[in-house]
Amino acid sequence: MNNLYRFMALSLALLLFTACAVNYPTPLASLKIDTMVTLPDELAETSGLFCEEEGMVSLNDSGNAPLIFHVNYQGEVTKRTRLALTNKDWEAITADPDFYYIADVGNNKGKREQVEIHKVNRSNVNDIKTITLKYAGNNADNNIPYAHDFDSEAMVKLDNKLLLFSKSWRTGITHIYDVNEAEPLQTLRPFASIEGLPGVVTGVDFDELQQRFVITGYKSDPFGNFATFLAQVSKAFLLLDIWPLDEYKQVEGVCVDGQGLYWFSEEATEGRRASLSSARVEAN
Repeated sequence: MNNLYRFMALSLALLLFTACAVNYPTPLASLKIDTMVTLPDELAETSGLFCEEEGMVSLNDSGNAPLIFHVNYQGEVTKRTRLALTNKDWEAITADPDFYYIADVGNNKGKREQVEIHKVNRSNVNDIKTITLKYAGNNADNNIPYAHDFDSEAMVKLDNKLLLFSKSWRTGITHIYDVNEAEPLQTLRPFASIEGLPGVVTGVDFDELQQRFVITGYKSDPFGNFATFLAQVSKAFLLLDIWPLDEYKQVEGVCVDGQGLYWFSEEATEGRRASLSSARVEAN
């Protein structure tokens, strides 16, 4: 009986290992992790990340308090801004000089017929406009949890466009949506897509120095195994490089600072606290 138990345990372990195994192409450059710090417990469910001059802003997802956290580059919370909103499932934050954009778009189970983006005036955070979004073809009654494409967790403001990147569980093809800030209610249809990413997309920013998108994401299984990655994608949405983040699990947000460093945040999972890391790309 003991030998049978060991065999079954070994077989299960092998299954779990291979379930998340991903073969990455050889990158043209190297990704070097510079720092990793633990985030405070109040950011255990950190999701979005946006870099600013003196630090970054982040938020928690799934029913947490409607707070924007201002975080320095040592991972310490320096300020909290409470908004007059409900956090249904906040998943991303981006900004321009005048506004924060908060994406309440989490839809892992596929049961939301519509989602929202909140446009928050940085000079007066009580001045908030909400954009309500529907995905063309989405029928919540037909969606299978974690097996549909009507989900998103990544957003970036670029060239006066507000771009939303899908978390495509079913097809693995990331859809790109252009959100019209002037329309309070709109139906989204993708205008571009990214093929070849080794998992779902959870965060995005734009590297102005290299003129390319920086994307984080993962492939996961029901047993808590993650194959996490960071990738670069051209402005024309062509996949350039992919690097595995072997020491990480549920990486949720990414942003690029003024010096071109990549920062990414990791949500707390079993056995791991939430973290903040920096990385740089070096030519091979």
